[in-house]
This record gives sequence, structure tokens and C-alpha cells, in this order.
Amino acid sequence: MSLELQCLTVGYRRRPVFRDLTLPAIAPGTLVAVVGPNAVGKSTLLKGIAGLLPASGQVRLVGQDLAALTPAQRVTQLGYLPQPLPQAVPLVAYETVFSACRAARSLRSRAETEQAIERVFDALGIRPLALRQLAEMSGGQRQMVGLAQVLVRRPPLMLLDEPTSALDLHWQLNVLEAVRAATRERGAIALVASHDLNLALRYCDRVLVLSPGGQAEIGPPEAVLTPALLARTYGIEARVERCTHGHPIVLADRPLAP
Repeated sequence: MSLELQCLTVGYRRRPVFRDLTLPAIAPGTLVAVVGPNAVGKSTLLKGIAGLLPASGQVRLVGQDLAALTPAQRVTQLGYLPQPLPQAVPLVAYETVFSACRAARSLRSRAETEQAIERVFDALGIRPLALRQLAEMSGGQRQMVGLAQVLVRRPPLMLLDEPTSALDLHWQLNVLEAVRAATRERGAIALVASHDLNLALRYCDRVLVLSPGGQAEIGPPEAVLTPALLARTYGIEARVERCTHGHPIVLADRPLAP
């Protein structure tokens, strides 16, 4: 169930952000952090893979070209969480997640769907929000409900655009643990756009670093996030060291002169 990107060109109107982007196959059960400086194309790449932007080339999942699928087929194969937060509507959280299952035309019975929703709410730690209206929630809480809409469908491919951006440290860790568990338990693939290099180092199996000019590099986090790459991509002098618990962390010392 690998994910393959071959000669992918994607962007806006006449301004491609990526030209002929080809990556090594991403294996099932892999959590990939998509990182890079601002405006480098993290969201654009996820939208291109999701089919939300015009693209050429191939995005293949389990050997199947996603562009050749109908919208109804595509929604069963991938789950996309956009960067904008879910709207503050008067629906309760449980209703919005249940509706996401129905929109994906899940073959589960109602009872199976309800059990799946309860498992996801428990995994994310948001069961107390189940009967609260989104209009009454904070941005971070609505972000968690949006993630639940993706996880409950159990798609083979998850594309999550900064799923921790509105969350405090406790919930950031909770989300990454839930996403990592979902990828490993069912052999799914998750691409998670993020600005947090330390979360990428701690939780992700691979890191995809996007650089200005449409350049990309992917590999194990500690092998890719080197001082040289951090200097070249982010314009900073930085080190990767280990904390007292043995986790690798990025320590940024200073910005480099332009």
C-alpha cells in the first residue's frame, strides 16, 4: 500500500510550486512530517496530492493513480484535514463526525459507526466534547473535531495540514500519538505538514523537507535534519542534540546573514 509521487507538477494558475517532483515510495505504516520554511509549498503539496489543485504527473496509492478515481472513490482512499479550522456551526461534535462517515459512504452499520466514533473520541481524549456545539468550542477543540472526522473514516492515506497549529503542548502530543497509532495499527500512511521540527524528530518515521525553488529531500528525521540542511533551508545556525530522555531536539542558535 505504498504512496508514490512521480513527476508531480502542482501550483497555482501559471505559477507551479513544484515541477516534476519525484519521491521514493513511502511504505505502509509510515508517518511523514512535511516541513520547510513559510510559503515553501507544504499546503500546496498536500492539496495537489488530494486532488484539490490542478496537477500533472502521478500520485499512486497501492499502485492506483489517484487522479483516475472518481470523487466517490477518492473519498474512500484519502482523508484531508485543511489548515483552516472547522466552522463554528451549531452542530454538536458527534453529529459532525457522524456526518463525515456518511459523506464518505462508509459501509459500516450505524452501530459500527457509533463504536468507531467512540474509539476515536477516546483516542484523542475529546469524549467530553461529543455533545458540545462547535460554535461553543475554542479553535483548538474544533481542530481536534476536524481530525476526528479524518481518523474515524480510516482512510489508507491521511493528509493533515498543520493539525497541531491551534493546540497547546498537551494536545499536540496527544494528536501525534493518536496519528502515529493509527498509521501503525492499520498500515496507513500519514503526511503531516508542520513547523515543529522537534515533534517531527520525536514522532515521525520520515521527514520530507521542502526548500525554496521546489526542492525536496526525504529520509529518516535524524539523517535529514542536519546542521547543514537547517542552514541551507531555514537560514539558521542550529544543532541536533539529545535531551535527558534521549529524544533528539533541534537547538537554533542564531539566524544566518542573508
